[in-house]
Amino acid sequence: MKKIVLVEPEIAENTGFIARLCMNFGFDLRIVNPEFNLKEARKTASGAQERLRDARIFDEPEDAVSDLPFVVGTKPGRGIEMKEMEPREDTSVMIGRESSGLSNRELDLCDAVVHIDTVDYSSINQSHASAILMHHFSGGDGESPAADQLKHLQQKVSETEYRLLKRANPSSDELNRLLGEIND
Repeated sequence: MKKIVLVEPEIAENTGFIARLCMNFGFDLRIVNPEFNLKEARKTASGAQERLRDARIFDEPEDAVSDLPFVVGTKPGRGIEMKEMEPREDTSVMIGRESSGLSNRELDLCDAVVHIDTVDYSSINQSHASAILMHHFSGGDGESPAADQLKHLQQKVSETEYRLLKRANPSSDELNRLLGEIND
């Protein structure tokens, strides 16, 4: 199951709303150092009490994402536009603090970084951003069509090149062309 990782959430109500979204879109909830007692989030988690109860709590963001195959972080103006990121079944999302988002160190833990395109103001409420991202990434209908090709490429390129390719989330056609060039 996909995960959403909240890094040091500051507003209990947002976390409750996000637990509710987890039920809507089939995500598990992970939380790194919440700044409140999770009981405070119950009033906005209508119908999603089990997601709060089952949420895994971590001390460090590294621990929260270490077992996740593909993590997308968010930052206004950084990375690619969210709508350009092809959903994968194994995509998990990392969302930063309400006040300051994800740090550069936390973004480095992600396989890809996306931003939600806005008109005049780039900062989006944590629960609203979570809704947009979970809706987008819940559309995956299995592993990315390119997943097998990417695994094949892993055997032919360096670890750094593989990580770069994985972050780019290439389409199946793009990987076919790359495999053809490498095999020539």
